Amino acid sequence: MKITVIGLGLIGGSLSLDLKTRGFATSTVGVDANPARAAQAQALKLVDTILPLAPALAQSDLVILAIPVGKIVQLLPEILTLIGDHTTVTDMGSTKSSICQTVADHPRRKNFVPSHPMAGTENSGPEAALSGLFDQKTAVICDRDQCGATHLKRVQALYDVLQMRLVYMTAQEHDLHTAYVSHLSHISSFVL
Repeated sequence: MKITVIGLGLIGGSLSLDLKTRGFATSTVGVDANPARAAQAQALKLVDTILPLAPALAQSDLVILAIPVGKIVQLLPEILTLIGDHTTVTDMGSTKSSICQTVADHPRRKNFVPSHPMAGTENSGPEAALSGLFDQKTAVICDRDQCGATHLKRVQALYDVLQMRLVYMTAQEHDLHTAYVSHLSHISSFVL
């Protein structure tokens, strides 16, 4: 499977690394707005090649957005317009409602599978990429009833290869639960 990873930091780099070494990806293309970061990711062999967005999308079976939520909201409609009918798009964003609302009426909405792997570290950038970062963690897939069956299966297979447990909920449920988890740690720290 030909995979394009947009955003080559901790999450995107770790995904690309494991999808290659575990045989899920036959080739990986990196796209990053920062040329230095892109070059570093290629030098670290996190991706096979670096391309601009449109050429990368033209050859992709699966597109993974591993960029901040605000950037996903800006870029996702354009990506869905540029891809072919058989290309799947997923994101790694930490909130889902704004992302899903942005493409709710897009003609290729079924190609998009909103997801969130609950994994990470305090480090960032391509040099922070870790093999096994996602192993035995939980991934959330949102609004699966709005995803095309083939695209949903492709993203489920991606998380299976990463050895993640899958949970399904709506975008609104995801955002509510994520807010509770995030706020509880801050409240606990403040109380201590």
